[in-house]
Amino acid sequence: MDKMMRACDIRPPPGLAHSSPARVARNKWRVLKLRVRKAVSRALARSSAPEVIPRVSRDSAGGLTTLRDSDGETQPAAAAYGTFLSQLLKTSSLALARSFRTLSETGERKAWPPGLACNPENEDAHLVTANLCLTALNHLEQGMPKSGLSSGASLGPSESQKSDQTHVCGRVHLLLSRLQEGLAGAFCWHGAFSKLEARERSAVAVPLLGDSVDLPVRAATCDPENLVPAELWSKVSAPGAIFGSQLTCTQTPAASSNSQDRREYLVLTGRELRCGKLRLRSEVRGVAKVFAVPKSDRTRQRKIWDGSHLSEIASKPPKPERLANPSSFLDIFVRPGEQLYMSKRDASTYFDLLAAPPDLQAWFGQEPVTVQELSAAAGMDIEEVYSFVDDLNGQKALGPDSVLFPVNTAWPMGFSWSSCVAQESTLGMLRCAGVNEQNVLSLDHRLPESQQELCAVATDDVILFHRCKRQGISTLRRLDASFALHGIQRNEKKDVTLASSLTGLGCDISASPPMVQPASGKQARLVLATCDLLVSERGMFSIFSQVYDFVREQPESEKQRVPASVLDELFVSLALAPLLPASLDREFLPEVLACDAAPEFGFGVTLAQCGKHLAEKVGRLSERRGDYVRLEHSAEDPPEVERMGTLHRLPLKKTDFKQLISCKARWAGGITTVLSS
Repeated sequence: MDKMMRACDIRPPPGLAHSSPARVARNKWRVLKLRVRKAVSRALARSSAPEVIPRVSRDSAGGLTTLRDSDGETQPAAAAYGTFLSQLLKTSSLALARSFRTLSETGERKAWPPGLACNPENEDAHLVTANLCLTALNHLEQGMPKSGLSSGASLGPSESQKSDQTHVCGRVHLLLSRLQEGLAGAFCWHGAFSKLEARERSAVAVPLLGDSVDLPVRAATCDPENLVPAELWSKVSAPGAIFGSQLTCTQTPAASSNSQDRREYLVLTGRELRCGKLRLRSEVRGVAKVFAVPKSDRTRQRKIWDGSHLSEIASKPPKPERLANPSSFLDIFVRPGEQLYMSKRDASTYFDLLAAPPDLQAWFGQEPVTVQELSAAAGMDIEEVYSFVDDLNGQKALGPDSVLFPVNTAWPMGFSWSSCVAQESTLGMLRCAGVNEQNVLSLDHRLPESQQELCAVATDDVILFHRCKRQGISTLRRLDASFALHGIQRNEKKDVTLASSLTGLGCDISASPPMVQPASGKQARLVLATCDLLVSERGMFSIFSQVYDFVREQPESEKQRVPASVLDELFVSLALAPLLPASLDREFLPEVLACDAAPEFGFGVTLAQCGKHLAEKVGRLSERRGDYVRLEHSAEDPPEVERMGTLHRLPLKKTDFKQLISCKARWAGGITTVLSS
């Protein structure tokens, strides 16, 4: 019997390693009986149940595309995803798959929780996805062991664990419903990683098409001096403050050897001269190449002025003020019964509208052109060309072979200082519209005191949240007027006004239920690509602790085999995908818990009763970095140690906390030993 138990690697649970030999032997025997009984039950079930083997359709190249059931019908996306996971978990050697197979012997859910939505046809998919998510949480909590989780006796889930399982199951149903919607019912994972990779590569640079670049009717119509704080403007309006003693940076880029590329560049130059985005100079201080990247519709383009070298010699710009990111939405808190109205405003060709200071324009030069080239490609006569030149002063004559440098009159997209100027300009328009800057969501600033009007700003995107419809209408009216007053053209096709849902910053945000989650289309593409990568386990370009190390390896363009540790981290991220949505209406108990552990002393938990308002205030800090809380300081307390971050002082004293757990350390060891004991 001892040999059999050693062969099964049955070990005492953490914390019982110091039990008596007799107790250890009894526990081992109970575990072994449980595992044998379950193994026999599974074998009997498999022998009596007909096996349904999904079939796989193949594309013209022989690749797997979609999963089909035994009747040849294409499986719905949700069911196909569950089938994919089931097959992968049976055969994969990744640590998470081994953990899943181990925990399925003791802790697997066998039935969907009653009362939760689930299509009976997709119940198997729901169960395998939920069990994989629960396994990933355990796998992550144990430090993602390379050998997978070890088995142990299961006494069944506690009430709190049952609650957690129900929460996970609810999130799984949401994920599978969104996959069904985002994939139009077809789970075609084969080749998805290559498609995603190609999509990302196409967003880097494409051949320039002069007539496909979006331009405003009139450029440089907004003067940021009226919007940007005076301290910042004093820096950006003086070349010496940005470039110091540097007199010039005229590494003139070589003209394209491709005649078609050159012609497209000249066509675009003509268009930009006529709308006021460019002027011409015979001498400049800075020169950079230009290239194009596709816009979201893939038919139009955005021109980028490659100011990377110029940005290197310039001083470091300040971080864009109150720049929003998806984490900013977690600062929104919706109480039960509250309404949430969402609006969005977007500027059209925003950077082209922000006028650059005249003294700085000579630094924003680009590839030179001749008068003859402009005449041929843009249909300009010499008088029209002459009208665009700023530094002739009547002393230089223009001829067909005269060389001129186009210079940007607007802040070019591609220069390091342009982003902070654009962000401050948007904040300035919000201030003019009467929006309190303290209500602009930012992880670098304190939480807004009031949630009646909130705003997220990401350069040219403005997203507003209101609890009162009338206040929202008033703010939007003033904001639209502020845009017009300062010469900013709105992209009215993207306007959203007091809606119950919208998509912004790559997130889907809804008011009913109050929730923020990844945009469904992007999440669906990422799920497919991860599935493709996990199955093929092929070489690929660098990608995602282990994932980031892999990404940093050089050279970036060299194909490499993806290590198992990286694949396991990607698998865990896929397994935890149901938990990505965040509820904005989370409720808090009117109490504050405090706990700590130390190997010298042990483990302790205390609790203080408090009002609901204070609980909400503390709870909303959970997703913020750098924020910390302290209690009221009493005379008998030791001096406080200074630390970095944002302090939140709670109106509580140490005497307000009652002891719940006080577990003294029984032996020397690390924190894990203290907690397990």
